[in-house]
Amino acid sequence: MAPSNDGIAANSRSPALKTTPEASTDADAAIQAPAAACKPAAVDDAAGEKSAASEPASSSLVESQVPGSFAAELWHDIAGPGGIYSAILGHPFLAKMADGTLDEASFRYYIAQDSLYLREYARALSLVASKAPRPDWTAFFCKCSQGAYEVESGFHEEFLAYFGSSAGEETAAAAACPNSLMYTSWMLSTIHQRSFYEGLAAVLPCFVVYLEVGKALKRKGSPHPLYQQWIEKYGGLEYESLVLQVIHMANEVAAELSDTQKGRMQQLWRMGCRLEYTFFDAAYRQQQWPV
Repeated sequence: MAPSNDGIAANSRSPALKTTPEASTDADAAIQAPAAACKPAAVDDAAGEKSAASEPASSSLVESQVPGSFAAELWHDIAGPGGIYSAILGHPFLAKMADGTLDEASFRYYIAQDSLYLREYARALSLVASKAPRPDWTAFFCKCSQGAYEVESGFHEEFLAYFGSSAGEETAAAAACPNSLMYTSWMLSTIHQRSFYEGLAAVLPCFVVYLEVGKALKRKGSPHPLYQQWIEKYGGLEYESLVLQVIHMANEVAAELSDTQKGRMQQLWRMGCRLEYTFFDAAYRQQQWPV
């Protein structure tokens, strides 16, 4: 659920444009209740199936690469025992990917839903690009948007070939599941209505969570070749390089913000991470619309 690094060069760094504090939107209030409602039930249901997949916060690549930075503070906010990241990494979808026992039907469902998600995520990245205060940041997010489409046409096709299918076949009659639609609707409305720094905070979880999960699972590996291929993708150096560019960008932007604005970024970051959890949970359960 993250873009490709193909063709993206390292961005230069200079002071970000300062923006003014802004209040929360109605869209945030609309999503806060359903997102919060989804998480506790999902965490409780999955609790009995959690494994030792969780890693301590000290193993975080973000904290090791940019210690003491704003991005490290964001990571610390969701890390630790009982935190959002522990719930994500301990979810049976990822735990069973690592030990090779994940139902292949759940993984196939995940790939199809990820294809639908990435189409919306690509639009979100394009919108962030249109609000970027610097040309190099605009170019970066435009390339990330293209990379999101390329994941569907390349990486996902490799997985679906294993099932004798294709992204086109899998998504032709499919609709985004409730949790995915909730995630992308929240993201797009945030970016549409708010400033660049808020849009950046909304797209950041997808980048960072996938890197941290990929690194954590790579230390364990998976006996299932499909799942190991996924782990190698998101735990690899190419993806790490891409995500570090976004992390450095977030730190530069935060350096020009007020405490109120940085608090706003933190709120959006936390919500995005919660919604990452709900996406994995939907895949594990092969979530369907009730009516």
